[in-house]
Amino acid sequence: MTTSAADTEATAFLVMAQNLRAAATEREQLVRAFRERYDRARDDLRMPVPKLVKIAEEFVRATYRADREYDERVGGSLEEYRRLTVSEDASRY
Repeated sequence: MTTSAADTEATAFLVMAQNLRAAATEREQLVRAFRERYDRARDDLRMPVPKLVKIAEEFVRATYRADREYDERVGGSLEEYRRLTVSEDASRY
């Protein structure tokens, strides 16, 4: 592996890591309010079960949606990494 190829691969890896970090932060932001509300409701012994179920349902839906978006971002980051490293390999030949 040449220095240029190593630099390109390192840069591609750092870009992928940055994208994954942003995706993880976004996922946390999407879920945080629902998780906090669910935690408060679960700890409140006065909370009627039907209302707790509704709050839990909102939390589950938000988590599912955030996980799907996170998975898409991870896939996109991996594809970008492959594209950047493959384009470097192709340009060497």
